Amino acid sequence: MTDRATNGRGVIESRPFDLAAVASEPEHPTGAGASVRPLHPLQAELIAAAGAVLLLVSLLLLPWFGVAGRVGRFAPRAATIGSEGAWHTLTVLRWPALLTVAVALMPLLARPAQRWLGLPRRTHEIVAALGGLTALLLAYRVLIQLPDPSRVVDQQAGAILGLLGALVIALGGLESIRAHAAPARARRATRPRHASSPPGELARARG
Repeated sequence: MTDRATNGRGVIESRPFDLAAVASEPEHPTGAGASVRPLHPLQAELIAAAGAVLLLVSLLLLPWFGVAGRVGRFAPRAATIGSEGAWHTLTVLRWPALLTVAVALMPLLARPAQRWLGLPRRTHEIVAALGGLTALLLAYRVLIQLPDPSRVVDQQAGAILGLLGALVIALGGLESIRAHAAPARARRATRPRHASSPPGELARARG
């Protein structure tokens, strides 16, 4: 198979068409089928850390649930008299949430001393798993089954922000997994494909 081209004098020349060179060229898909470029590991860690800060602030400072008074003979309806935060209401779930916050902040805080600390390789996978698990637990407790139906009458801003923070942690962990896997995929993509070269060219290259 030949490729025709014109030289500077207007004469058409025939050149051999190199199938091996074309096969070894990396593919750059465009359009709707193109894959999204992964983030830098530092950017993914910043996303997880932002979700951890949001979850921590909501746990400690923001109101999560509206609390009603006792229903009696002169109070046929429970009137909302105040609010409570997650730290006082979610006495069991607050500990897994704090663990998720600590693990999500660990890669970013340990980055300056990562050379000496030697964090586990799968820390980003742990961040993604804990963020997803915490988001599921909070969604169940906030959106499906309230902590104490006899006292808690509604959800407030802290509950929604806390759930959002857990989801952001999970997203940061997933993006960190993609960011750390990108160099290995790039090395495999740029590896020469000797199997696609004709036998004659391989013999000439070895000789």
